[in-house]
Amino acid sequence: MSALPLNSVEDSLFSRLGVLWGWVFCNDLKSEKECNSRSCPHRRIGQLQRFFQLYKTLILNYVDSCSPENRLFKTHQDLHHAILQSKANPDLTRAELCDFIANQGAHREPRRSNLLNASSLVVNVLTMIDCSALYQSPDRLETGTYRLHWKDDVPFSKYIQDLFPTTSHPILSFNENFSSIEMKSELRAVKLQKRLRMRFRDTHDIQDHLKLDRNQNTLEIYHHTAFLKEQLRLTKSDGDFSLPSNSIRVGALPRQLVLEILDSLQTIIFPLSEPKSKRLLRSLTEQYSLDPDIQHLEVSAIRKTGEESIEYTPRPRGWLGRRLERKSGARYMLMATLCGVAFAVLLGMASLAVTCYQTWIAYQAWQHPVSPSGP
Repeated sequence: MSALPLNSVEDSLFSRLGVLWGWVFCNDLKSEKECNSRSCPHRRIGQLQRFFQLYKTLILNYVDSCSPENRLFKTHQDLHHAILQSKANPDLTRAELCDFIANQGAHREPRRSNLLNASSLVVNVLTMIDCSALYQSPDRLETGTYRLHWKDDVPFSKYIQDLFPTTSHPILSFNENFSSIEMKSELRAVKLQKRLRMRFRDTHDIQDHLKLDRNQNTLEIYHHTAFLKEQLRLTKSDGDFSLPSNSIRVGALPRQLVLEILDSLQTIIFPLSEPKSKRLLRSLTEQYSLDPDIQHLEVSAIRKTGEESIEYTPRPRGWLGRRLERKSGARYMLMATLCGVAFAVLLGMASLAVTCYQTWIAYQAWQHPVSPSGP
């Protein structure tokens, strides 16, 4: 396969991006025939069009930021080799990755800024994370937001681990908790938009997913679900992919992180089982050119047994129906509590009525005393 210059971003290069996920095409494609295999990853190229458009943008921005003589990546293959190096060595520090990039071509003492730009491009394409420092990222410099950047002496896996630390939320970490169910219901986009007048903005950086801009009353949404699903396919096999060092080797972020991002989109913010949420999501997709795949739910192809945390039946209508919905121990407890409260209220009202009646009789007897009859 001939080397493709980096400034050439033709659609024909999309199939070459399979290097990110270790794609192996069927024999028909290798023989330049029509693909007839349902399991061939070539069939998913159409789903990843939005990611491929972002890849074009990242490449063109990199090309525009460097003069040809200072450009460390001359071809797409140069970039892909650096990506493969990062996957094969997840404990590689940024300084070591920069050394690999510098030694990959005939570069004479490249500038540090050029090395940092090249290594940032590698991480951005592989993980969709901007690892550059604030002064190196025009977008972040404009918004003034702080981010943890990848330092020279920090291994790549350690950077990912520090970027997304695992914590236990007192409410949302327990699906059977009634408070968790109610909180998730209140976080739906239709309610946020109606009650808080909140707006939504797309982002291409996983770090910014669900970032709230209080000044603008805007919630950022990471929308590249096809990219997330491709990573879930990589980590669906047996193995411990909770550690960044293991997941990076196959070209993915930690599985739990990817699952949470996908569920936050298709279960909590835009539950696909609700017509209003689907209509809002469709409108935002057209308005902001979101990844169209965000409107499509996949289960068996990307999830393991036991990861089906999404309820695929529509929510019951009405106040009482939502609270008495089955499939949850917390809802059974709520049903018993509601019945007990209702019975206590009825009993109290009946007792009050009897007391009022008795008081009225006593008052009438006092107002109209009966005189004893004489002999």
